[in-house]
Order: sequence, then C-alpha cells, then structure tokens
Amino acid sequence: MLIVLLPEHLQPDSPGPVRIHWWHTDRDGSLVDAGHDTLEALHDQYPTERMRALVPPSAVTLYRVRIPVRKASAVRAALPFALEDFLSQELDELHFAAGPRRPDDRVAAAVVEHSNMVFWQELFEQAGWRLEALMPLSELHAELPPAGVLRVQHSPWPTDMPLVIVTAADQEPVMMEESLLGFWLQRRLADRDPEDRILELYGVGAGALNPGGDTQVITGPDLRPELLEPALRRATDTRPVFNLLTGPYASSMAAPPWRKMRTTMIAAGVLLAVLATQFGLETWTLARERDRLQAEINSLFDTTLPTSRRVDPVTQFREALEGGGSSGNGGMGGLLYEVLAASSKDGKAEIREFRATPVDMEIELHVASFAELETIRANLAAKPALRETLQGADSGTEGVTARLKVERSES
Repeated sequence: MLIVLLPEHLQPDSPGPVRIHWWHTDRDGSLVDAGHDTLEALHDQYPTERMRALVPPSAVTLYRVRIPVRKASAVRAALPFALEDFLSQELDELHFAAGPRRPDDRVAAAVVEHSNMVFWQELFEQAGWRLEALMPLSELHAELPPAGVLRVQHSPWPTDMPLVIVTAADQEPVMMEESLLGFWLQRRLADRDPEDRILELYGVGAGALNPGGDTQVITGPDLRPELLEPALRRATDTRPVFNLLTGPYASSMAAPPWRKMRTTMIAAGVLLAVLATQFGLETWTLARERDRLQAEINSLFDTTLPTSRRVDPVTQFREALEGGGSSGNGGMGGLLYEVLAASSKDGKAEIREFRATPVDMEIELHVASFAELETIRANLAAKPALRETLQGADSGTEGVTARLKVERSES
C-alpha cells in the first residue's frame, strides 16, 4: 500500500507539478520504501498499488464534542450543529466527518473546507489514482497519555516547518510549529486545575516554554525515530479509524461501489449459471424428444404408406386423409374410416397394426373370441363397397388374433 502526505498550503494555483512525500508499506504496515515525487511518476512506478492520503494539520481541524445520540447517521446529522459555535465559516462551506467515540464519551470530529476536498479529488483523479481513505495526519498520533498530562514530542513527518505533536486524554491531537508552542501551552495550562498541570517533553526544551512554577515538567529523549512506523501501521489498518471520504465524497473517491456488492454479484452469477445449465438440459431433452417423435412418424409412414416416397410425413398424411374423405370411395381416408367403424362397432376389437393404400388395407385385430371376429367380418361384408378376406387367425389364452385384408369392390 502507498501512503502519501499532501503538502501544506497546497492550492489549485500552486506552480509546477506537485511533489508529494510517499511511503510504500507491506501488508502488515512495515516500511518498504519511501520517496518524494509527483503522483504521476508514482502511478508509473506502482500502477496496481492501493493508495491512502494524509491531510496536513493546516488543512483540517480536529474537535471533540459531546453528542448524546448513538446511531451513526444521527451523529453525522448532528455534528455540524454541535460544532457551529466553534466555527467562523458558514456551515455549507465546510465538510464534516465523524470519527471514533473517545473514552470520555465524546465524539472526535474533523472539519475541512469543501473547496479543498474537491481540489484533492481532482488532483488524484488526474494522476489516475483512486483513494481508499483520506485521513487527518494528527489522528495517527492519538495515543492518549494519562489523565492530566500534556505530552509534547517532535513530529516525524517531513513538513515545511518542524512541527510538534501535543496529545492529551481530554483533547484531540494538535500539531503546530514549535515557535508557537510556548504561547499555546500557557493558555492551555491556565485552563487546567493545578493537579492536572503535568507536562511531558520528549526532545523539546522546557526553557523557552515558560510553563509556570506550578507545572510539573517531565523530560525524555527525542522519540521521532520511533514514531513513524507505528503511525504508518495505523494508516494501513483495514478499516481506518478516521476517514474524510464520507457523504458526497464517499462514492467518488472511495473504493468502487461494485466492491461492496461482490457477494451479491457472485450469488447472481451462480444463479445465472444454474439457470443457463437448466435451460441447456431442457433444450437437449426437448431435442431428443423431437428426434424420437420424428423417427416414430417416419416409421409409421413407411408402414402405412409403403408405396409413397417420404418427403414430409405429416403433410403427406394430412393430404392423404383429406383426399380420401373428399374423393368418395377412391381415397384411403374413406376406406380407413369404414374399416375402423365396422371393427369397433361393438367397442370390443383392438387394432394392433394396419397397412393401407388408397384401394386396400391390411389390419391385424385382437378380439375375445371367434364369434366376435365373425361379427366384425359380417359388418364389413354388409358394406357393398368393401370386400373382406380373412388371411389368418390364431387362438390363444388371451383371445383371437386375426389378419384381414379389406379392399374396395370393383362393382
């Protein structure tokens, strides 16, 4: 991951390409490489890396306010009005971001101008970057000292002017120029009770600060070499504690919206794959059934119309039947109708097989007895236009199977 620090006092009309300090970290936040270059050059060097940016203290102000509601959306809605008395600008000119709730039950908040947010967005987009997070630099040093202690230490970050970090249990971290520290401390200590006037100085001399005789001063070594890597690890946390990319800036500069829908998209893809497989199986089954029916139609055509050349069996069957019905005694349809009517007159005969031409027909009947067979033959003989011939009959335990030939009479 890449961590970049936005330059202090960066403006849209700043001359020349913007050079930015950057740090390249591995998965656990350990420092791998660092440098000072433009965003475009950094994109050429690390085109696939994820990026997060740090906002210098001159461009963002941190507050801690008491907001009784707990719901995140209610906190965001109430935040501008809770900070209104501390701000000199119009609320609609400012972007508010809610941070974590501190141990004293107050909510950390950051305030930055909309114009800066828009400018930073354009700056990164023009260089081809999409930010995962935009974090206040001071917040990376929010390790809270004991109650009543003001801890002052040098900043490890490369800035235009050397900065010091002031942390306390009852306030958000403050970063300022060391030349302003004495005046700020005098005002800050004056607001504290005497027992809470404990000042820890790490690498910062107490002589020019004039903290007052009732202030307990504790000094220690310069901690700058030990502060950078813990802050970088905090900046690479999976879910940043403080992210300015909220509200109108969340969708434009944060991670692409489709990443949040990956689970839904995967489920939809699986469902589409199942539906496509089911559709394919049904298509294959219907194709097999079509081929089976076509084979049966062809077989029936060859059996029923052995003298006809098979072209379109269904159409040929229809034409043969319609032609037989309309041509009186000369068609196969009329002959078939008369034979079926005579053989099923009493509803007891079963036709197992037949072969027909326009002038004659061979049928295989199954009846219960020879008496029923003779009845059918009598029905056929009663029709003057038909001539019936018994070609054979077999008797079995299940009844009688007979083969008849029926043809039209010449007279």
